[in-house]
Amino acid sequence: MSVKQAAGFALAEVVIAAAIFAMGAMLVTGFYLTASGRAVLGRNVTAGALLAQQQIEVAQSKAYSNLSTLQGTETLDSLGNSTPSGSFSRVTTVTRCDQPPNCAPAPSTANLTQVQITVSLTVYALRVSP
Repeated sequence: MSVKQAAGFALAEVVIAAAIFAMGAMLVTGFYLTASGRAVLGRNVTAGALLAQQQIEVAQSKAYSNLSTLQGTETLDSLGNSTPSGSFSRVTTVTRCDQPPNCAPAPSTANLTQVQITVSLTVYALRVSP
């Protein structure tokens, strides 16, 4: 059997194949890290929207004269439970529009109240110093 008939791969072929495989593996790993980061962001945005929706439903269930009791700031977890260590902050402001210049330029401000709900996510950064 001659050398030309022997089956196998040359060292250069193996090195090139290994390099292509390594680049592909790094690319897939990068996609995975980006996708998992976006999933966490999406989960937090959804939780924030649900916390705002909870407060909107509470406001809708209250009598008009009791809307001012909603005003305030709360620290919440992602399920809406009030906790000092929560990562979400929900600020509710109630503004009566019958007192100028609030809610301008509303044509008729009698019995009109603006309820604004702002939900923020507190992100904790950990810095390690040498």
